[in-house]
Amino acid sequence: MGIQAAPRRHQHDYALSVIRFDLMRKAAVFLNQCLPLSEVFVAHQAQAFTRYRPTLIACRKVSPSVETKLPEIILNKTGSLKEKIQETVFKATGYNSLLQKSIRDCDIVHAHFGPVGWLASGIAMREKKPLVVTLHGFDVLKNEISIKTDGPLQASYAANRKKLAQRASAFLCVSDYIKQRAIEFGFPEEKCHVEYLGIPMPQFETPKRQRNTGEPYRLFAAGRLVPFKGHTKLIEAAAIVQEAGYDIELHIAGDGYLRAELEAQAAASLKKYKFHGAQTHENMMTLMRESDIFCHSSMHMPNGQTEAFGLVVLEAQCAGLPVVAFASGGVPEALDAGKTGLLAEEGNAEEFAAKIITLIDHPDLYQKMSDAAPFFVQENFDNRAQVIKLEDMFDRIIAHES
Repeated sequence: MGIQAAPRRHQHDYALSVIRFDLMRKAAVFLNQCLPLSEVFVAHQAQAFTRYRPTLIACRKVSPSVETKLPEIILNKTGSLKEKIQETVFKATGYNSLLQKSIRDCDIVHAHFGPVGWLASGIAMREKKPLVVTLHGFDVLKNEISIKTDGPLQASYAANRKKLAQRASAFLCVSDYIKQRAIEFGFPEEKCHVEYLGIPMPQFETPKRQRNTGEPYRLFAAGRLVPFKGHTKLIEAAAIVQEAGYDIELHIAGDGYLRAELEAQAAASLKKYKFHGAQTHENMMTLMRESDIFCHSSMHMPNGQTEAFGLVVLEAQCAGLPVVAFASGGVPEALDAGKTGLLAEEGNAEEFAAKIITLIDHPDLYQKMSDAAPFFVQENFDNRAQVIKLEDMFDRIIAHES
């Protein structure tokens, strides 16, 4: 019996799907860099769109980068002198014919981070396209920004924040904490909306490890090795737990200019520890599943910098790890205190250590939190559900401004 042709209705359905794809609205996802490993959430969000066709538009390509199958338009892709000049001129003037044409072909512009929002606002305004800006944290946290310490793009954003507040249709804040800070920074309250980022759920189907009797308790932390991440206090807390007679092992993923200093501190106070350096998202998830407790020690800095929300806290809970964290910035919004994790007073290493010991001493509580954590994230921060909310907002903005 020969191979039969597909039923006509299947061919018809395929034709309709092609038409539907062609008629989908288009979203320009505007970035400064495409796409640092630390910004994998941008890829997760854009790849989950179902009613918009996203295109990544960026000033430059970085390496290593998050690989996606999304279309990209990048000014400085190879690092050639010509492309570097092209990027520099655009950042100085706000004009570029390639980007202008790309925006013209889209229905809405979604910029990640305030400085990028300012960079995109000129083109969006000239092309009469609605602009949505996601505020991720530093854009409304640092009290003072200067060219010398923060670079020309951030300095230009700081100087033109009021203009951006007028030009953008909406500001999406990654936590309620960031929304309040945005309003304090002068962004119109009616334009500020809390839109939590989500995380893809299927990637966490692999269960976390089952700790064997006699093995050390593995504490895990992930983040850049910079002051506001609070690793100094975390190492202090781990040393207190160790001195109390508990067999622990501290693992830290991430890199930064404090690494040598932190390694020296760990060497002087801990018996078992490991710095893993920068990791891909997949490798970090593996490290989480091999751990017992996730430790998040971010704190407020004198310049205003702190943790805006903490996607990594969600990822840890999805992997079944109870969380111990300082009650700082937007972090309390990322867990269910008392049910999926424990909060300590910000900067208090003794209390942080006591929370770790509580989880070690009470295996029933530990297991209860470990079981509840993935369900908490799935119910509140599923990436697909969050993206549906985002696309609904895009629809409302386009309808309002058309």
